[in-house]
Amino acid sequence: MVIVKRTGFTLVELLVVITIIGILVALLLPAVQAAREAAREAQCRDHLKQLALSCHNFENANHGLPMLYSSSTQLGWITQILPYFEQGNLAAEYNLNQPWFDLSNAPAVSQRIAVLECPSSPVAHVFTATDTGFSGESANPLTTYTVAVTDYFAIAGASSTTTVKAPSTIPAGYFYVYPNAPSSTDLSGAFGAQSTTPKSRPLADIHDGLSNTVMISEMAGRPNLYLADATPVAAADFPSYVSAGSVDAPLNIPLNYGWGGWPHNDNFTVGTWSPDGTMQGGVGAVNCSNYRGVYSFHSAGAFGAFADGSVRLLNREMPPAVFFALVTARGGEIPPTQSSAY
Repeated sequence: MVIVKRTGFTLVELLVVITIIGILVALLLPAVQAAREAAREAQCRDHLKQLALSCHNFENANHGLPMLYSSSTQLGWITQILPYFEQGNLAAEYNLNQPWFDLSNAPAVSQRIAVLECPSSPVAHVFTATDTGFSGESANPLTTYTVAVTDYFAIAGASSTTTVKAPSTIPAGYFYVYPNAPSSTDLSGAFGAQSTTPKSRPLADIHDGLSNTVMISEMAGRPNLYLADATPVAAADFPSYVSAGSVDAPLNIPLNYGWGGWPHNDNFTVGTWSPDGTMQGGVGAVNCSNYRGVYSFHSAGAFGAFADGSVRLLNREMPPAVFFALVTARGGEIPPTQSSAY
């Protein structure tokens, strides 16, 4: 009797093994993706922490926080704190006597800075665009510029607008949420109000409390436009609140004179949105639109660096009343306890 030894698997056995491996991969993949996102979130929090501490060190050295200029042709807050997060060489290369889009600053502004980027953001973080709006604003203005992008911005305060912007039926500003607030209410943020001639605000002048005031948050994905649920939008489909005059249609980006570039003045007053981000004015405040709104690619919300140096998640379901209380530094609101606010 001849005994034949098996030297391999049968086809059925191979199919069973492949099926089991496929099931295991399907089970493990979400866990791997979740772990990767958790690591990216931790890195994003660390970046915001570094920026907040840099602002604190700037305040300690200059008796006030970085100043928020209202024009995109003026000095950006990030440029002011470059030496405070180990970018002294880049600061020395920067020509402070000229706007960021001057030829003399071209080598500096095109350099990516890791601490200014959220690792969850899918964009390239550097872009080239053509804009003739800089004519006469510098000694040697660049009509075509290359600039590196940041995913973070300084909060200048709450929007005061009471104008309804169709198709929304709700104003996007503070006074819709707080209708009984005096018109004289100070809606400025931690840094103070944006201005062509701003004053540097010391931390002691943040009357609402350092732990109750957000200084810096995410506005990720620029220069591209994103709406809720990480939805990219092409120029032809931009919502009505994006000015047609500020759109570079071939690139599908809103320009706003270097929108998203780290040397840009990069500070905005913030308001509310429809939950899908298609309208200004609504019940949404976080992760609705990255067009001058708090926005990230983290599913639960966006991170904010508070004036006390802490970094916390601003929940995407955060009510506008809580949001406005946190972005104003001297509004006098009493935000709910931390457990219900974030």
